[in-house]
Amino acid sequence: MVSEASFCPNCGNQLRIQPLGGEIIDGTKRFARNRPVSPGRAARLSIIPGLGHWYAGAPLKGLAFFAAIVGPIVVGSELDLTVIGAAVGIPLDLGGLGLWAFCAYDAYRTARNRMRPAA
Repeated sequence: MVSEASFCPNCGNQLRIQPLGGEIIDGTKRFARNRPVSPGRAARLSIIPGLGHWYAGAPLKGLAFFAAIVGPIVVGSELDLTVIGAAVGIPLDLGGLGLWAFCAYDAYRTARNRMRPAA
Protein backbone atom coordinates (compact mmCIF):
# COMPACT_ATOMS: atom_id res chain seq x y z
CA MET A 1 0.00 0.00 0.00
CA VAL A 2 1.57 3.24 -1.17
CA SER A 3 0.57 6.52 0.44
CA GLU A 4 1.86 10.01 0.02
CA ALA A 5 3.82 11.51 2.89
CA SER A 6 2.38 14.60 4.56
CA PHE A 7 4.43 17.02 6.60
CA CYS A 8 3.44 19.39 9.39
CA PRO A 9 3.50 22.99 8.15
CA ASN A 10 4.81 24.22 11.56
CA CYS A 11 7.59 21.77 12.50
CA GLY A 12 8.22 19.81 9.29
CA ASN A 13 7.80 16.36 10.86
CA GLN A 14 6.18 13.66 8.80
CA LEU A 15 2.53 13.09 9.75
CA ARG A 16 1.06 9.63 10.13
CA ILE A 17 -2.13 9.48 8.13
CA GLN A 18 -4.40 6.49 8.45
CA PRO A 19 -5.75 5.20 5.15
CA LEU A 20 -9.46 5.81 4.75
CA GLY A 21 -11.39 2.57 4.51
CA GLY A 22 -15.05 1.77 4.06
CA GLU A 23 -17.72 3.54 2.14
CA ILE A 24 -18.83 7.12 2.46
CA ILE A 25 -22.28 7.50 3.98
CA ASP A 26 -24.62 9.78 2.09
CA GLY A 27 -26.55 11.64 4.79
CA THR A 28 -28.61 13.60 2.30
CA LYS A 29 -30.88 10.64 1.55
CA ARG A 30 -32.40 11.01 5.00
CA PHE A 31 -33.42 14.58 4.26
CA ALA A 32 -34.74 13.99 0.76
CA ARG A 33 -37.39 16.52 -0.26
CA ASN A 34 -39.48 14.02 -2.19
CA ARG A 35 -40.47 11.77 0.71
CA PRO A 36 -44.14 10.73 0.72
CA VAL A 37 -46.34 13.05 2.76
CA SER A 38 -49.87 12.19 3.90
CA PRO A 39 -52.29 15.16 3.76
CA GLY A 40 -54.55 13.51 6.34
CA ARG A 41 -51.68 13.05 8.76
CA ALA A 42 -50.67 16.69 8.27
CA ALA A 43 -54.21 17.81 9.16
CA ARG A 44 -54.33 15.51 12.20
CA LEU A 45 -50.96 16.74 13.43
CA SER A 46 -52.37 20.26 13.38
CA ILE A 47 -54.05 19.52 16.70
CA ILE A 48 -50.82 21.18 17.84
CA PRO A 49 -50.79 24.39 15.78
CA GLY A 50 -48.04 24.38 13.16
CA LEU A 51 -46.98 20.76 13.58
CA GLY A 52 -48.86 19.69 10.43
CA HIS A 53 -47.04 22.34 8.40
CA TRP A 54 -43.72 21.20 9.86
CA TYR A 55 -44.54 17.63 8.81
CA ALA A 56 -45.60 18.79 5.34
CA GLY A 57 -42.26 20.53 4.80
CA ALA A 58 -43.22 24.15 5.55
CA PRO A 59 -41.63 24.79 8.96
CA LEU A 60 -41.68 28.60 8.73
CA LYS A 61 -45.37 28.60 7.94
CA GLY A 62 -45.90 26.22 10.86
CA LEU A 63 -43.97 28.49 13.17
CA ALA A 64 -46.08 31.45 12.04
CA PHE A 65 -49.33 29.56 12.75
CA PHE A 66 -48.01 28.41 16.12
CA ALA A 67 -47.07 31.96 17.09
CA ALA A 68 -50.40 33.35 15.83
CA ILE A 69 -52.49 30.85 17.81
CA VAL A 70 -50.45 30.14 20.93
CA GLY A 71 -48.78 33.55 21.30
CA PRO A 72 -51.90 35.52 22.33
CA ILE A 73 -52.91 32.71 24.72
CA VAL A 74 -49.51 32.83 26.44
CA VAL A 75 -49.52 36.62 26.62
CA GLY A 76 -53.10 36.57 27.90
CA SER A 77 -54.37 39.15 25.46
CA GLU A 78 -57.79 39.17 23.85
CA LEU A 79 -57.71 36.94 20.78
CA ASP A 80 -58.58 39.58 18.19
CA LEU A 81 -57.11 38.17 14.99
CA THR A 82 -58.38 40.68 12.45
CA VAL A 83 -54.85 41.77 11.48
CA ILE A 84 -53.41 38.23 11.54
CA GLY A 85 -56.49 36.85 9.77
CA ALA A 86 -56.14 39.42 7.01
CA ALA A 87 -52.46 38.55 6.60
CA VAL A 88 -53.04 34.81 6.15
CA GLY A 89 -56.27 35.16 4.17
CA ILE A 90 -58.99 34.35 6.70
CA PRO A 91 -62.16 36.31 5.98
CA LEU A 92 -63.68 38.35 8.84
CA ASP A 93 -62.69 37.83 12.47
CA LEU A 94 -63.08 34.11 13.08
CA GLY A 95 -61.00 34.13 16.26
CA GLY A 96 -58.54 31.56 17.52
CA LEU A 97 -60.73 28.52 16.84
CA GLY A 98 -61.27 29.62 13.24
CA LEU A 99 -57.55 30.18 12.78
CA TRP A 100 -56.87 26.75 14.28
CA ALA A 101 -59.32 25.12 11.84
CA PHE A 102 -57.75 27.05 8.97
CA CYS A 103 -54.32 25.86 10.17
CA ALA A 104 -55.44 22.22 9.83
CA TYR A 105 -56.96 22.89 6.39
CA ASP A 106 -53.86 24.71 5.20
CA ALA A 107 -51.58 21.91 6.45
CA TYR A 108 -53.73 19.45 4.47
CA ARG A 109 -53.53 21.68 1.39
CA THR A 110 -49.76 22.16 1.75
CA ALA A 111 -49.16 18.41 2.01
CA ARG A 112 -51.46 17.71 -0.95
CA ASN A 113 -49.64 20.27 -3.09
CA ARG A 114 -46.27 18.71 -2.21
CA MET A 115 -47.52 15.36 -3.51
CA ARG A 116 -48.23 16.79 -6.97
CA PRO A 117 -45.54 16.26 -9.58
CA ALA A 118 -43.76 19.40 -10.71
CA ALA A 119 -45.13 20.81 -13.97
